[in-house]
Amino acid sequence: CIRDRYPPLLAFNQDIAKSVLNYRFDRLDAAKRKARNYGYEGAMFPWESDDTGEEATPTWALTGTFEHHITADIGIAFWNYYRITRDIVWLKDIGFPVLKEVADYWQSRAIKNSDGSYSINNVVGANEFYHHADDNAFTNGSAKTALKFAVKAAKVLNVKPNSKWDELAEGLSFYSFENGVTKENRKYDGEIIKQADVNLLAYPLNVIEDPESIRKDLEYYEQKMAPEGPAMSHSVLAVLYARLGEREKAFELFKRAYEPNKRPPFGALSESAFSNNPYFATGAGGMLQAVLFGFGGLHFTDSGIEQKNPCLPKQWKKLTIKGIGIEKKTFVIE
Repeated sequence: CIRDRYPPLLAFNQDIAKSVLNYRFDRLDAAKRKARNYGYEGAMFPWESDDTGEEATPTWALTGTFEHHITADIGIAFWNYYRITRDIVWLKDIGFPVLKEVADYWQSRAIKNSDGSYSINNVVGANEFYHHADDNAFTNGSAKTALKFAVKAAKVLNVKPNSKWDELAEGLSFYSFENGVTKENRKYDGEIIKQADVNLLAYPLNVIEDPESIRKDLEYYEQKMAPEGPAMSHSVLAVLYARLGEREKAFELFKRAYEPNKRPPFGALSESAFSNNPYFATGAGGMLQAVLFGFGGLHFTDSGIEQKNPCLPKQWKKLTIKGIGIEKKTFVIE
């Protein structure tokens, strides 16, 4: 998944990261055709893309038809590439054309409610156990983020953004229990989830930034994750606990993200602790994110890659991260 594997790739090797985005840009017309076929505007990228840009997900799997957040994930990746490289020619010729189509897609995909808020209905979110969800937390959060990034890109290029993009971003609906815990979707009632969903609002989306809210969601959803779920969920939780300064809890979850999934003879990662289908690159991407963006304190910002409050586990004496960003910076945490 582009949200799990792409950030470490972007941090270390911008040329390869660019080639990943070029793949999407080169297949933009296919994504626009898919959107039209579904009755939407803009571009709707496939969940599993073949070499032509057509949907390759098996027809029996609902993810190909309903897991629409992939389109927002791609838009977010495009803006993050610009944030790191500051390549304004690329943004004009390749980045913004994709961001615009992504934003137009969400504008047509969302519906306006009677109270003026907006909803995105009938999706499969990151929690793939829950089908036909309305206002899934991660779907709405990723759409909100992609829309805001499209507005930022337009302003960088001195292009007037569509005013409806920002209106939609601010109006998308999120729901909470009475105790303040964010609901996984509008009708969520405590069911077991396959993997992290709500917690992605705090990282990598930064939609939720209040530490108390982040901790509430962490404590609730860690107990709701299915044991057979994929490894990268625990990596997300590890990043968040590290950013909260809770190094021991972060380290515990970091280990849970890979130790049960290692398979002999080389320690290749399987998708879950109970399967034998390595190599699971998404799990490896999550594990790297725990190191880079959790313990290492690295953040993607509009000013590039910045370090904020690194948090080294007591089990480690020193962490050195080399070759970060276009300046190939070195970060040392002791």
